[in-house]
Amino acid sequence: MAPRKEIREVIEWCRKEKREKKRTPIVELNPFREKFPWMLARIRIAIDLPLDEAKPDMAVYDSPTDAIYINVSGQWLRMEPDDIFEK
Repeated sequence: MAPRKEIREVIEWCRKEKREKKRTPIVELNPFREKFPWMLARIRIAIDLPLDEAKPDMAVYDSPTDAIYINVSGQWLRMEPDDIFEK
């Protein structure tokens, strides 16, 4: 889990890349590796790449679900904000 603000920043960046490039899938070097600890092991960010085609060292943005997925122990998990259980 990660702070909601950080997840939102990554999602906004992915949306912007998708708008600018006008194609999918897109694979880019991860500009957030040094910025967010939870992105350190993710070398690249894939935008709208099917999870079964993505490599474990990627973070994947899926526009239909508007979410970031990361691979943890061989399973793709949706990044949820760490405040999900707080009121």
